[in-house]
Amino acid sequence: MITMKIRSITKTSLVVALIALLSGGVAAAADSLQSFSSETAVQNGTIVQLTDAKGGKVGVASKKKSENTYGVTVDRNKLSITVSDESIKNQVYVATSGTYETLVSNEGGAIKPGDWLTISSVNGVAMKVADEDVTVLGRAVGSFDGKANAFGTVELKNDQGQKYKTVTLGKIPVTVDIKRNPNQKSTKTNVPKPLERIGQAIAEKPVGPLRIYLSLAITGISLIAAIAILYSGVRNSLFSIGRNPLSKKSILRALLEIILTSIIILIVGLFAVYLLLKL
Repeated sequence: MITMKIRSITKTSLVVALIALLSGGVAAAADSLQSFSSETAVQNGTIVQLTDAKGGKVGVASKKKSENTYGVTVDRNKLSITVSDESIKNQVYVATSGTYETLVSNEGGAIKPGDWLTISSVNGVAMKVADEDVTVLGRAVGSFDGKANAFGTVELKNDQGQKYKTVTLGKIPVTVDIKRNPNQKSTKTNVPKPLERIGQAIAEKPVGPLRIYLSLAITGISLIAAIAILYSGVRNSLFSIGRNPLSKKSILRALLEIILTSIIILIVGLFAVYLLLKL
């Protein structure tokens, strides 16, 4: 059963609500608000990401998948009009733009108004963005230093499960504006596109710049060594035949061995490149 909760209704908000109902969507009065089913019950101000776009489901956002950040959950009691569907499990309203109270931590340092924020190591919680972060959630409107307006702490652990830092949690207003970090400084070594495409074609997966350049070096060394041996063998054979025509057969046999050696060196080098890119 679908019910509509109305607070402080105006002509404009009523028209928006009717449009939302006629379009078949379960949405809030503002275009930036949408209703979703959450995987689990989430606190208001939590950063979420889409887990099933077709099914209208969201989950708590994580730092490892920061590029999938979708919006912030909003307190439905503070909305003038909401459309509720009792059949939706853990129904939440998610804002993709606008200014809303958002969970934050001091993991990235003290937050000041105007600072860009991103997802922190604590799932669903924002922090001050660093230069290497890819995606930003938006800009802080309030400030948070981990002392005032704090309501809890979380101990961060590394991959080995060892505690390495304690961060403080709070909540401040944030203007949601999800996009690529405008201050990002890439630490990736630029690789020419043709080399990158060749490396990915051989490895059938993305390949790091170090492996690509090592492969290029091995290929070059193998090719130079093969050509040098072949050139030296042909040159010496021609001189030997000129000095002693009677030994032509034995000289040609030695030349054939040199040619095979050059080919083997080249094949071994190329195979080493294949293993380096593939493994």
